[in-house]
Amino acid sequence: MAISGKVGNVYSSALLVEDCEDIWTQGAVGCTTSQTTGKVGTYATRVTTAAVGTNYLIQYEVVSLNLSAYDGIYWWARSSLTTAAGDIQLLLDDTNTCASPLETLNFPALTAATWKQCFARLAAPTLLSSVLAVGQQQITDLADGTFDVDDVQALKEIDGIKSWTLDYTADTLEATDFDDAGTKAYIVGGSGWSGSFEGFKDTTPLGIGSEVYLVLGESTTAYQNWIGKVIITGCHPATSHDGIVTYSYDFQGTGELGTPGA
Repeated sequence: MAISGKVGNVYSSALLVEDCEDIWTQGAVGCTTSQTTGKVGTYATRVTTAAVGTNYLIQYEVVSLNLSAYDGIYWWARSSLTTAAGDIQLLLDDTNTCASPLETLNFPALTAATWKQCFARLAAPTLLSSVLAVGQQQITDLADGTFDVDDVQALKEIDGIKSWTLDYTADTLEATDFDDAGTKAYIVGGSGWSGSFEGFKDTTPLGIGSEVYLVLGESTTAYQNWIGKVIITGCHPATSHDGIVTYSYDFQGTGELGTPGA
């Protein structure tokens, strides 16, 4: 079945929720919390589970934030096990023990021992004016393993945007030598990504030269997002006789690009 992009979005303007540079608090019995080498900064927070079972809070961290103006949460995740989408959740709560979460955000499917960039839209951001804890919950009874979280950020939808494009390419490097007998041979070089987005002016323009988190949503369906960090390389404002002001932006991706799920 075709996917409708009529409700796609672009998200940026990050606010740090938790840098995960210290050890979070243990949740359920059967959990041990620690640090491990992180994806961003020095460390990530890690929880090791043993016979935890289903629907248990496995770790949490006290924060103090107003997220009511934000629209989604971005984070890095890694598991020692291959998991399915929704096996694990990220929680936001207005109690400092994460006992009654206001938001439960599903992790996407994770490949064992592989970091993944994650993004989930907030269902009710207006309720998040006093967030006092962020947590991690095990929904499915998984085998004993380690589960890591790093660099949790809140992102805003960029208002007024109506379209985006992305170019994700790989270089080919000529490797022809005498053994190829005159037929050119190539090897794969570096990959990279860049693109643009544009729409109506509805907020303060993004500054060029800035490095920002960027999520390009294909639709509002979970996991259908391209995710990464970019440098804004161009801003092109325009207006016309009808009085509508438009902006278009160019960006260059830097580092890994998270690709969408099904």
